[in-house]
Amino acid sequence: MKDENEKDFGSFLSIERTREKVTIQRSIFISTAEHVENVDEAKSFISAVSKEFNDANHNCWAYKVGEFELCSDNGEPSGTAGKPILNAIKSSNLDRIVVVVTRYFGGIKLGIRGLIDAYCYATKIALEDGTKKRFLEGRIVEIQCKYDEFDKLRYKFKKSGYFYLSPPVFGENVKIKLFIPEDEKIDLSHVEVGKTEIEKEQLIKI
Repeated sequence: MKDENEKDFGSFLSIERTREKVTIQRSIFISTAEHVENVDEAKSFISAVSKEFNDANHNCWAYKVGEFELCSDNGEPSGTAGKPILNAIKSSNLDRIVVVVTRYFGGIKLGIRGLIDAYCYATKIALEDGTKKRFLEGRIVEIQCKYDEFDKLRYKFKKSGYFYLSPPVFGENVKIKLFIPEDEKIDLSHVEVGKTEIEKEQLIKI
C-alpha cells in the first residue's frame, strides 16, 4: 500500500556513457551512447563523436529527449541508419539519450535491409550492455527562514516526504534546499519565510 506521504515524482530510465564495437560483413560499426539533459547537449555530443571519428565513412545518429527526437542518415541511403537507431532507442524505453553509430566501410555492400538491420543491431547492443540509471523529475526549491521557524518547516517537509538535496546551512538565516514534484506547490503561509527561490527543472539520479 502506498504511504500517504509518498510523492508522485515523474521518473525515467537513461544510460551512462557506453561504447560498443561490432563487425558486420567486414564493415566496422562503433556505437557510442550517452545520457543528455537537453537537445543542446545531444547536439554537442554528436559533434564531438563525429569529430573523434572524422575519418569514418559515416557518423549516423539519433536522440530522444522527452518529446523531442531527431535522427540522421549522414550519407547512408535514406531511412537506413538514423531511423533504425531512433527506433532502437524508443524500443529500449530509455529517455534523454543520444546514440552515434560510426561506420567504417569494409568493402561489402549490405543493401537496404542489411543496413537497417546493422544500424539497429549496433544500437541495441550498446543500449543493452550499458549501465542504466534512473532519474526523478521535479524542481529544486531553496528556502531561507529564521531560526525560530526552522523546526516548523523541518516537520512539515518530513511529513510531506520531500527530498533534502543537502543538509540545512546555518548562517544569518537557515537555508534549506529541497527536491519536490514538478507541479507541486509548498504552502508556507503559516511561517515567516525570508526568501524562496525556485530553480529551473532539474533531475536527480536515484
